[in-house]
Amino acid sequence: MLPTAIASMTDGLLISESDYAQRCKKLLALVKRLRASGAQADLDLPRIAVIGNQSAGKSSLVEAISGITVPRDAGTCTRCPMECRMSSSSGTWNCQVSIRWEFGNDGKRMEKVKEIFFGDVITDKAQVEPTLRRAQAAVLNRSVPMTTFLTLSDDELRRIFKDKKYSPLSFSSNAVCIDLSGPELTDLSFVDLPGIIQNAEPETVKFVEDLVKSHIKGNCLILVTLPMSDDIDNQKAARLAREADPRGLRTIGVLTKPDTLPPGSSKMRELWLEVLEDRSSSNRLHHGYFCVRQPDDDERAAGITTTQARAAEEAFFTSTSPWNQSSHRSRFGTYHLVRTLGKLLVQRINDTLPALRTEVVSQLATCSGQLDQLPPAITSDPSSYVLSIITEFCRTVKAAVQGDSKMATLVQKNTRIYAAFKRDIRSTAPLFIPYPSADQMPSSTTNHVNLDFEDDQDDNEHVNNNVPATLSGLKVMYLQDVKRYIREAITRELPNNVPYPAKVSLILDFQGSWENLVQCCFQRVYAEYDATVSVLMTNQFGRYENLIMHVKLAIQELLKNRKDETLRMLHMLLKFETTPFTQNDHYYHEKTAKCLARYRDARAGRVTPLKVTKAQPSGQKTNDAQPYAFSATEGPFPSSSASSFPSGDNLAQLNPAISPSNTPLFGPPSGYTKSFAFGPPAASNAKATQAAGSKSSVAGPPTTSKPLASSFARVATARDWEVVQPTTPTTSFALPETNNGWNMSTPSTSNYATPHPSGFAPTGASEDREAAIKEALAALAKAGFIGLTTDDLGKLNPPDEFEDELNVMAEVHGYFQVSYKRVIDYVPMCIDHLFLYGMADILQGYLIEKLNLGTSKEADRCAWYLAEDPYVEATRKELLAKKDRLESVQLELSTFRL
Repeated sequence: MLPTAIASMTDGLLISESDYAQRCKKLLALVKRLRASGAQADLDLPRIAVIGNQSAGKSSLVEAISGITVPRDAGTCTRCPMECRMSSSSGTWNCQVSIRWEFGNDGKRMEKVKEIFFGDVITDKAQVEPTLRRAQAAVLNRSVPMTTFLTLSDDELRRIFKDKKYSPLSFSSNAVCIDLSGPELTDLSFVDLPGIIQNAEPETVKFVEDLVKSHIKGNCLILVTLPMSDDIDNQKAARLAREADPRGLRTIGVLTKPDTLPPGSSKMRELWLEVLEDRSSSNRLHHGYFCVRQPDDDERAAGITTTQARAAEEAFFTSTSPWNQSSHRSRFGTYHLVRTLGKLLVQRINDTLPALRTEVVSQLATCSGQLDQLPPAITSDPSSYVLSIITEFCRTVKAAVQGDSKMATLVQKNTRIYAAFKRDIRSTAPLFIPYPSADQMPSSTTNHVNLDFEDDQDDNEHVNNNVPATLSGLKVMYLQDVKRYIREAITRELPNNVPYPAKVSLILDFQGSWENLVQCCFQRVYAEYDATVSVLMTNQFGRYENLIMHVKLAIQELLKNRKDETLRMLHMLLKFETTPFTQNDHYYHEKTAKCLARYRDARAGRVTPLKVTKAQPSGQKTNDAQPYAFSATEGPFPSSSASSFPSGDNLAQLNPAISPSNTPLFGPPSGYTKSFAFGPPAASNAKATQAAGSKSSVAGPPTTSKPLASSFARVATARDWEVVQPTTPTTSFALPETNNGWNMSTPSTSNYATPHPSGFAPTGASEDREAAIKEALAALAKAGFIGLTTDDLGKLNPPDEFEDELNVMAEVHGYFQVSYKRVIDYVPMCIDHLFLYGMADILQGYLIEKLNLGTSKEADRCAWYLAEDPYVEATRKELLAKKDRLESVQLELSTFRL
């Protein structure tokens, strides 16, 4: 038998020197380097895993393949993966033992895999087994320095395993690596896994099974050892192999201990022969089965060599029935098994390389993408980094307050809030009705009330100021109400004096709701600012739980301080308004006179004329800001309407743009498409009435003694024309005519001027009236009244019995306009400068102080501030380690050449 074994070894040397052998060496060396870098954590590297139940002959098979002796004693059997990497060479035999630290004590994969030499190179085979014992002890005692075990004896190793202070592990996932090189070796690598146990603690049994399952999945050739002394279906290793490889494409069965079959068990031998010869359909494998015979205990104790063991194995299969009768001679013996394993492994590695390259590129792209989604790791000094992100945060807050082009949202929202505040304040304007009470108020007065707001519309503001058809639910004040205010305020006064406290009381009434409106405005701005700062704070500090917690507390405190200070100033501003005062005399007098003119017009039955434009198409929206007017008359109007002279002080308050130099006194102002004017012509003015009747097709209703106050006329038809905002108001006035032209005597003592029955003045008297007025002014000048104008003629009318009340109404409303204009400006300015800008300006210094930056413990504190979410930190570390491994693998694959 010896010559055959020697011949086999010679064949191995010849193969090793061939090109094929060199290719095998390079492929196995590549996989070795990849596994040493930890690539198996990310890639499914080709490998051979040897599994089997305890006492299945697995250790003997490993010794037969590798030519070394492995630990066998109770307590020192295989307790961790042992990776055997063999390489044929023409040099002397040598061995290097290493430990690959791949898992931590918690069982989790380490960020970086380390493969460390355990001792020096071994050249004496007798030293391999004790070295493996020590290496395995080092793996199981991770808390003890590895160098401690290099020189320990067997007795010392046993004491360590019994000493409770060391707390060694029962099993470990970290591997002991054995690199073998020598002339009698075949290029091959495999992993010897701990034997599957059943009689142990459930956790230990599960750990070993999980360890085996993790190695035999995927791109792995499963070498399962099956002792022939037991039925194949009873062996758990066979079941695990079948679960991992249901079709049997990757599994290789190795039948061990054929010499243990008792004499007379010919039936059992025949069954095993069927399995070997692939005649058993229930146990068929793609790569089939091999049968090996290893030295027994007596032979090992006698010091049998590897060459002698292989010779004894060949003699056994040649002389023992039924093995010597089988036609599948290549299925018997360790030599055939090793040669087949080498070919299969090299073929699998060669076939896998293209897929590995593709997988590395794909995983690198995925890994880089996942890293990009995570915040970058902090590499600078913690103190400097904290200061930099605080500074950037404060800059973005100030940009939001200032309304930079890319951060205009806050300013735009606040602008809308301030516009709403303006409308709210304007809605508190006093609603004065120039009639004694509601019972004496004409039904059309609701449309006249709106005139108080016509001149206060912004060009770009579209607010629906339409007054409802009824005053129900509105807080209005009539002349009798104002009279009561005056009466209740009288103390020691001269006759016909209006007490100042009465006006103050009315002013305070319309200011009563301003406090709530101001606070509501501020609270809306506060909410928008708080929400904006919260978003910016999350964007800047969200990844640092400790830092954002402290920043949030500091900002909440600063917000409260600025809020309290702003509210105090807003309260002070409103308190200023409770004491009526203004130096804006021109504006105050203008608004007061305008209101007084309107009230008097309403009392006299006159209204502000309206400019009209062509109506818009049906369905097209109109400007809501334009007031709506109506009249008791219907139907078309004449092509031109008469204008009569203003009464009382009304003309003096008209728009300066209307003057005899640029606007006809008795005709429509320039620019009016169609215009009309109301005025109370004297009842005795028969000529004017007759002239109007001859030139107008409108028949007016019968004359009534009740004034049609604030009566509005419809121009043309509703279909053809539309009412728009008046631009140059005029009023109407007429004097009773006598044979001499004009009667300058005191008019009727009626409280209200009587409007013309038709609602507008006749048009035929324009030229006669203009001549008459000139004649009257000339007569007054001749009498010594020099410098009079048409405005002064209105003063000839008798005073209104509610003149004092009308003046109070006008003055209070005029002061409202002054106060309202101040408040709608100063409140937003106060909020902006005290709250928004005020906080943005001091925010950085405040945060630096509250975060204790610049103190002696700044570095430690900032490091604590920047402590990340443990999950994010662990994920980043894991991805970075994976990226390093994949880049290393990519470099190896790119430089690999066969």
